[in-house]
Amino acid sequence: MSDSTDVGGGMFDKLKGKAKEAIGSAVGNDDLTTEGRLEQDKADAAREAKRLETEAAQVESEAQVEAELRQNTVEQQRLQAEQVARQREAQLEAERKRSEEQLDQQFDQRERAVEQAAARQQGAANREEIDALAEKAQAEQEAARIEAQAEAARQAARSIEDTTGTP
Repeated sequence: MSDSTDVGGGMFDKLKGKAKEAIGSAVGNDDLTTEGRLEQDKADAAREAKRLETEAAQVESEAQVEAELRQNTVEQQRLQAEQVARQREAQLEAERKRSEEQLDQQFDQRERAVEQAAARQQGAANREEIDALAEKAQAEQEAARIEAQAEAARQAARSIEDTTGTP
């Protein structure tokens, strides 16, 4: 019996087995006939084993491709999730900045309003102070005028005293 199991050898073993079976049958040698059938069975089994091996390799290859596809899908989903997370973070950051800017604007507006109110109050106080100073100046002028009149009246009284001689 031959141990050849490659494709050419499998075919050769099949033909050799048929020949042995035919010769064994023709000469009446049952052992040769049986050996021929066994070589044919061996060749068929080798061919079937090769076919199954090829089929198993194909299934394994397909499984590997499927696993890689699934892995790629999972990786793609992970990358998409990361991108969505980055976009959400960017949105949140933009919203935070907008909120800060709005708060800053509101604070600035309130600060300006307070400053304007303080300026109005200061202006009013300044006007009141100016008015008070003007009133004081008028009062001082009035007092000076009255003082001048009083001095004039004193001089007139002295003059009258000097002319009349009475103290």
